[in-house]
Amino acid sequence: MATWAQRFCDDRPYALAPYSKRNWGGRLHSLCSYQGKLKPSIAHFLIKWFTEPDAVVLDPMSGVGTIPLEARIQGRTAIASDLSDLAVAVSRAKLESADEASSMRVVNELATAISANELSLEDLIQEEHADFGLNGVITDYFHQDTLRELLVARRFFAATGVDNPGSASVLTAILHVLHGNRPYALSRRSHPITPLKPTGEFSYRPLIAHVEKRLSQTLPELSELPGEGRSLKADFGALPLTPGSVDAVITSPPFAQSLRFFSSNWMRLWFCGWSPEDFRDRPAGYLESEQKHGFDDAYRRFFRAMHETLREDGLLVMHVGATHKFDMAEHLLPLLAPEFRLIYDGAEHLDGPESHGLSDKGSTVRHHFLFCRRV
Repeated sequence: MATWAQRFCDDRPYALAPYSKRNWGGRLHSLCSYQGKLKPSIAHFLIKWFTEPDAVVLDPMSGVGTIPLEARIQGRTAIASDLSDLAVAVSRAKLESADEASSMRVVNELATAISANELSLEDLIQEEHADFGLNGVITDYFHQDTLRELLVARRFFAATGVDNPGSASVLTAILHVLHGNRPYALSRRSHPITPLKPTGEFSYRPLIAHVEKRLSQTLPELSELPGEGRSLKADFGALPLTPGSVDAVITSPPFAQSLRFFSSNWMRLWFCGWSPEDFRDRPAGYLESEQKHGFDDAYRRFFRAMHETLREDGLLVMHVGATHKFDMAEHLLPLLAPEFRLIYDGAEHLDGPESHGLSDKGSTVRHHFLFCRRV
């Protein structure tokens, strides 16, 4: 294992053509644009080199499910878990693939809700917190008719939830087209990753038509995926899994003192039900904030939980970051014992991280891959 881990870190197969291309991985890895997503090519090789075809692979801080999706693509049993409503919905769309009939049934129910809405736009704006925003106010992004449809859709998903794959796939399609700088987007000209302040003319973009087009592109590919998958909304310390049932934990936790997830993904979190008060209060309950004030305690809890979940001699791989001021690997290594032993620590220095057209790329200067065995 140590030899393969060293080879992985030295050769960096994910950085070679064609895996080095920004859009490598296809449409499913881009099911919803997301700030802070792991490169699909890294996930691809971690799964390919370090798990077996029949393995159960868990990512307990999965974000939008890049690692679990790659596990499923390669025929593994994939489990994703996260606390974010946004992340859970997108992961569910990837891992618990809905058939076309169930997804279109949700689209039709949403269209009916939009047609039946009797609330005024002013009432919808107030009740759905559309006078809120970080880069700009929600009402500045959309033509008033598009805005009305979006606000009804926000109410619709708040009432129905996304516990089933059909609802998750439709919500994910909306989240993907919610804002951007291309014709598929519902907003004025902005950015597809982070909703920068919009520019350009207001024009009506019909929600249902845009969602149907997006689903026509993604559902056929989702239906052909091998493997199995589950998406859980749970803290990593309270996973509803049988002890010892997981073969490998592969995860990329939030990088300490780097990108600001909640502000970067604010509009999609808002659409998933967050209120202005949630942006003030809820981040304190997430690891991104917890590790700022109690890094050691948070990760001791993490290692205990993964020790219980993994089978004997199970594998733990962590992809973590380092800034000029804080090296996650340096702080994590002393916390591994007694639950885990280190096999290999490989570092990757970043000369020019991808910007995706954004000026704020975070402060990460180095990545580490920590390969560990359950003791």
